[in-house]
Amino acid sequence: MLLTKIYDPSCEKEWDDFVANSRNGTFMQQRTFLNYHPPDRFVDSSLLIYNAAGKLIAVIPAAQKTVDQKKVFSSYPGASHGGIIVGPKFTTAEALELIPLVIQHCRSSNHHAMEIKLVPRIYHHWPSDEIDFALRYHGFSLGTSELATALPLQEIASASENLVQSSQRNIRKAQRLGVTVEESKDYATFWSILSHNLRQRHHSQPTHTLKEIIDLTNRYPESIKLFASFREAEMVSGVVVFLLNQRVINCFYIASNNQYQQLRSLELVFYSLIHWGIQQGYAYLDWGISTENKGRKINHGLFKFKEKFGGRGVLRETYCLDL
Repeated sequence: MLLTKIYDPSCEKEWDDFVANSRNGTFMQQRTFLNYHPPDRFVDSSLLIYNAAGKLIAVIPAAQKTVDQKKVFSSYPGASHGGIIVGPKFTTAEALELIPLVIQHCRSSNHHAMEIKLVPRIYHHWPSDEIDFALRYHGFSLGTSELATALPLQEIASASENLVQSSQRNIRKAQRLGVTVEESKDYATFWSILSHNLRQRHHSQPTHTLKEIIDLTNRYPESIKLFASFREAEMVSGVVVFLLNQRVINCFYIASNNQYQQLRSLELVFYSLIHWGIQQGYAYLDWGISTENKGRKINHGLFKFKEKFGGRGVLRETYCLDL
């Protein structure tokens, strides 16, 4: 028999230790990450699941949101994915028991619907599709599908193996013009470039403020990095990567100074990052999604840019159930 417990701050260490040793978790499900949000931003609805022996076997990072005046139990809105994070010995039988237990919990707490945004499979240390199966078995349907692009780093011999010829030429051009790539701590300059681009192109702003990204780098000093290109000491472009677990490099923010487009510096940045990822032993480089509006709109230009390096599609799926 499984038991549910509503998360409270006294569980933080137990929760984070569990995620760190889970089959399918990343630091986006840890409380150290989730708690960077101000306390009043979300109504936390996270759950811990224990077996009859009192052993923690799963955690569900979640928050309450309102959609069309309906109360929805949702994978944490402040993270790219939340899912149901399970321990190494979690079984199919436990998955099939867990889902109706959580459904009952949501009904008893007067939720009208549930949304579970799963962790993409490339992040899994071990197969975990018992969760997908149990969700479908108990009536969940696929709500949204988004498409990211990822490159399997350990399946290639070098960073240049899958590059199209035009990218090879652009990389040589950037190097010839004196562009270099290095890890940087200058988030303020990068945020200025990023914010300007988003305002000009999309009338939007970064998901995180500069203050928030600096807070996150202090929480995860070895797992959030800025790789930037420079010409004569001036930052030209860069990518902020989240090393979400030991398997995957996630490209969270990508930006280039529009005044230096002719340098093609971003291609050199990714060429260098792919080489670094291979050397560090990561399994995948994940460029993130190139779809918008929950998968309804396709940014063909972004897909084309990422696929020039050999990247191919990885689904991000959300399962939904009306209660």
